[in-house]
Amino acid sequence: MYLTKIDNALRTKAPLKIFKRVLPLVLFILIITPMKCTRANEIWLIITNQCGEPINTKVRVVAIGGIAELYNETCWYVRTNLTNVLVKVYRFNLCVGEFQLESNSTYRLRVLVGDMLIQAPRSLTLRVKLLGTNQTWLLIGESSYVIEDLPYSVYEIEIVGTSFRKVVYWEGGTISIGRSYYIDVDKIVRVAPFIIIPALGTTTYTLARKYRRIRRRKVKRRIRNKSQSKSKNRELRKPRTLAEAILMSKS
Repeated sequence: MYLTKIDNALRTKAPLKIFKRVLPLVLFILIITPMKCTRANEIWLIITNQCGEPINTKVRVVAIGGIAELYNETCWYVRTNLTNVLVKVYRFNLCVGEFQLESNSTYRLRVLVGDMLIQAPRSLTLRVKLLGTNQTWLLIGESSYVIEDLPYSVYEIEIVGTSFRKVVYWEGGTISIGRSYYIDVDKIVRVAPFIIIPALGTTTYTLARKYRRIRRRKVKRRIRNKSQSKSKNRELRKPRTLAEAILMSKS
């Protein structure tokens, strides 16, 4: 009787011990299995300017739906769980490129960045400001300057010590400043529309007012000349009858 009780006790406790030992292993397998199934996809990026020169270290990459990291000086690495990712490239906190990319691929992305060439007399000191940012360049003592890897955007160009200040929308090319303080717009460089329109409106209004004044003066002169000519004709005209003579003498 005593032996049967011990045998029953061993049979009931043995499965519990085995279950306690196996449980951690089962939990570990359940946790690891989904992680293997959802392995992150990869995207490799090489960022270049408009001339095809790599500028990976000069830009910032943001991946919507993933994580972008600068792998080294030659490329960016994007890790994501999605098949398609929206990638944005920034230079001086301005977006210079936006791309829809597929995962597990390598891309060479050309963004809106280039070298700005400025030509001006040596005697002028220039200040170039990228509007919308805190970026400013002071140019002194040269006949030409090259500012590398600038985003295509709106810039303010100022001649230090004068009242000259111009806003231009630059999309590559050369900016030439003459001795008479004017900007020669080189094909691609265009004056910003929001600067031109108010100036044109002011000029048109001024010309219209001037034209009205001149017209009023001309009308007044004509009326005055007509009245003078009528009075002269009355004085020079000879009386035809005695009654006209009497009337003319009274007037």
